[in-house]
Amino acid sequence: MKSLLPHEMNKPRSRRLRKKLRIGEFQEFGIDITIPFNKEIITFDSALDLWIEFIESKGWAFGGGGSENSELFSGFICQVNRGSLGEHDLAEIQKWSKNQNWIKGAITQQLQDAWHGHD
Repeated sequence: MKSLLPHEMNKPRSRRLRKKLRIGEFQEFGIDITIPFNKEIITFDSALDLWIEFIESKGWAFGGGGSENSELFSGFICQVNRGSLGEHDLAEIQKWSKNQNWIKGAITQQLQDAWHGHD
């Protein structure tokens, strides 16, 4: 799908084209996230497995990863199908991460356009 520049987003378009381009009332949002974890408690692979299990249980998709040598992984979360994540999803992520003793603190950004980049 074509990525639109900010000045192209506001150009008048038909409803059908706005839907196809996922702009206007059809805009979809996701969450950029970084998760630092404690390597003394959990391995990188186990941490990523638990994270992906949580993401999939919500019907979301996660694109990202990290390095075996680092103590964090990061990426972007969005809906698997059409739709947006919302503020309640941000709260759910924060709640889940606070209940995991191996996470040092999930760093989430504001909701961002999932198709056309950051604001």
